[in-house]
Amino acid sequence: MAANGVSSGAQAVCESEARSEAERLLADPRLHVSDRHRAFLRYIVDAAFKGRGDAVKAYSIAIDVFNRPPSFDPSSDPIVRIEATRLRETLAKYYEQLGDEPGARLDIPRGRYVPVFVEREQPPCPGEDVSDVEEDVVPAAEDATASLRPTVSRKPYAAVALASLAAIALAGGYAVFRAAMPVPLDTQKPLVSLSLNAAQKDAVAGEAAMEDLAVSLARFGTVRLKSDAMTRPGVEPAQQTTYDVRMRYGEDATSVSLWWQVSDAATGEAVWTDQDRRQTGTGTRDDAIRALVYGVSRRIAGPVGVVNSMELRRNLPASTTGNICVLRGEFAVEQRRLAALKAARHCLEATIAADPADADAMATLARVFVWTGRTTGDDSYFGRGLDLANRAATVAPASTRAALAQLATQYQVGQNDASIAAGRRGVALNPENADLLAKLSMALFLSGHWEEGVRLAKEATDLVGQTIRDANFVMILDAYRQGHYAEAVFLARQVPAADTPTTVLKLAAIARLGDRPVTEQEIAAARLQHSDLDQTVAAMFSGARYDSSLKAALRTGILEAGLKSPELASNGPM
Repeated sequence: MAANGVSSGAQAVCESEARSEAERLLADPRLHVSDRHRAFLRYIVDAAFKGRGDAVKAYSIAIDVFNRPPSFDPSSDPIVRIEATRLRETLAKYYEQLGDEPGARLDIPRGRYVPVFVEREQPPCPGEDVSDVEEDVVPAAEDATASLRPTVSRKPYAAVALASLAAIALAGGYAVFRAAMPVPLDTQKPLVSLSLNAAQKDAVAGEAAMEDLAVSLARFGTVRLKSDAMTRPGVEPAQQTTYDVRMRYGEDATSVSLWWQVSDAATGEAVWTDQDRRQTGTGTRDDAIRALVYGVSRRIAGPVGVVNSMELRRNLPASTTGNICVLRGEFAVEQRRLAALKAARHCLEATIAADPADADAMATLARVFVWTGRTTGDDSYFGRGLDLANRAATVAPASTRAALAQLATQYQVGQNDASIAAGRRGVALNPENADLLAKLSMALFLSGHWEEGVRLAKEATDLVGQTIRDANFVMILDAYRQGHYAEAVFLARQVPAADTPTTVLKLAAIARLGDRPVTEQEIAAARLQHSDLDQTVAAMFSGARYDSSLKAALRTGILEAGLKSPELASNGPM
């Protein structure tokens, strides 16, 4: 057998023909497979076409397809081998039923999980050579004992001895293999060192502003403040980064200002320099200083602040655990892409396994579960997410991440009052967190608290001085709810790179304006830009718990737009 799994006499097909056969096969109703087997097949096919086929092992399949925990051990749980055997048998029967139909055929050679595509008239691929068999101890043990079976009937004691030696050798080899596996890199929250310069007349106010900034940074929970006495011996640079924040405070009769610069302490490179200013004419000087401090704090340590953005840009392996994994998980939740959610889930579970008290990882994994459930239609993820969010809040009652996780998970399972209470607690813990405030405004508005939801959405926008996705969504929804469809369209068009839910709202509002040609033109453009349009419509109705009157109004506009009915649209990956 060749290394790619195609036997020496078989004729492999070109990639375009292979892709065509894969899509045809997965869509063919004559292929009678379970959802689990279909997901298995889709997983290995996608990996092969992306050039990752050789990296697909029993472990990755068990985690990604069969929802096994990171502690999965193929030597004690043969689920992947068993299901692969069943899938091979199903495919063999399927192609037998096709008879003489021309085309390609998908085979999964025994011993590997890499599909191969050959001409359909060729015989099925046999098993792999020993050199090509993946490092899964269970199939190797089976092959060893199978070769000894003829001897067992004639010389039982010798067979037992040989089998024992084989088992010892396999166990030793597996132990060596596991020991040789690279240990995932565990990263820590970055350290932030603050320093201030100010004119003598502004020194006292400047020191007070720096102290307030230290408190504000700590509230976000994304960084740790470095003291002069802090040392971390033995910590590798890849695990721990430090950023120096230099500031210069100044004030005059009409304003207060803060010049600030963030530098990488290891290289001395300045990664961001800016200046914020607040006018004192509309309020007290203390209010202006507070607003100044809050603004700078958000831009340094907020969810999309300078430090978190720099951490996410670090070129670290996907298996990295700890703080980088938490940041990647939060980014995946905001992007709502299933592949990114799955990748984040794996490293977050590994992080929690290493430190069961990591509230940040638990809270982030809870939100990952919510969006995994919403994008796959699997409600079982919601309960798992709620359990994790509650655990995070128990371990770290003052964590805004835990409060945000409770807000998301409790709302998802219909505990709206508890969800709103968790959101209020989070905002009280971290009033600078405009993103959390915007999410609370969304939960309030969708639950029918129109006025408070809109008020908090405006407050969130005012805090950052620009649009926030969730706050903007609330404003568009409010205009739509009141029948101000032109205003809703205008607001939606002000959103740069609008996501699919915002686009759906815009289309519903355009449809309610009654201009059918414009509606059709907008829908055609939206379908080119958002391939997940119909799935998003379904997810919006199946995942969000709208007030009944708002839900009815949205359904009317969506149906008038000619989008797929929410009751019929599939809830596939977004």
